[in-house]
Amino acid sequence: MIFNVAQLLKSPVGTSIEADIDAQDVQLDEDLKITRPLSGHARMRRINQGLLVDGWVDVTLKLTCTRCLKEFEQPMHVAFEERFNPTVDVLTGASLPPIEEDDVFPIDEHHQLDLTEAVRQQVLLNIPMVTLCKEDCAGLCAQCGKDLNLGPCECEPEVDMRMSVLKTLWQNQAQS
Repeated sequence: MIFNVAQLLKSPVGTSIEADIDAQDVQLDEDLKITRPLSGHARMRRINQGLLVDGWVDVTLKLTCTRCLKEFEQPMHVAFEERFNPTVDVLTGASLPPIEEDDVFPIDEHHQLDLTEAVRQQVLLNIPMVTLCKEDCAGLCAQCGKDLNLGPCECEPEVDMRMSVLKTLWQNQAQS
């Protein structure tokens, strides 16, 4: 996901180029397991300070279900839009002052733009807080740990001792 943007940096403001993204064996993060090649599309536009890059990627992650703890594959379509500023002037080769803004990514001294970090951040932001293998996942039994997706377990429901008084009251009322 590295693009040489030297010619685009020499172009007038408003010039744009488009490129397809096809990354085999990309590693975005230690905790993210990507199961299929990452693919997508990016558009790079020249702006006053550098480049504005927008696009999307399709990625399939291996996640763990929050309810039943099984691993499953989750396909995701992630859009991104980020600014990139050069660290070296493309015409003179002189170093430019460091980027002070947090939301701007650097273009290296060889005029190479690396989308990996921008894509990684957007993928992390798009992972659901609760990851489910299926919408109606039943989870695990709290007492015996059986996977309730495979069928009910033989456990008796736990009775909250604080509510036992209500149970006796209900039984007395049913006998009357």
